[in-house]
Amino acid sequence: METIEMIAVGALILALLLLVKVFSLQSRINAIQDDLEWLKGRAEGQAINRLKPSTADRSEKPASAQMSLLDERVHHLLAQGDKIKAIKLVRVEQGIGLKEAKDYVENLERS
Repeated sequence: METIEMIAVGALILALLLLVKVFSLQSRINAIQDDLEWLKGRAEGQAINRLKPSTADRSEKPASAQMSLLDERVHHLLAQGDKIKAIKLVRVEQGIGLKEAKDYVENLERS
């Protein structure tokens, strides 16, 4: 293989790796946008104290408070028609399997 062909193959591999990274970053941006929309909707329903923002870590909140926030986010995603994203969110937040997360989301959807 000639030098130019090797450089071309290397450039092609690099381009493919960069493309994969771009898709990964786009996925993360979409997730952040979903979270931002949820926060905007939540802010419209509640007064936010901007002088004293909460510095409490999520792990310091009681389990019931974490669950209610999770339920709110799941309801928001379901309202947008993103059931798959809601299931994924429950799986990540609760550390449970696909079947359990699907059942959880469907129970919230019915209520």
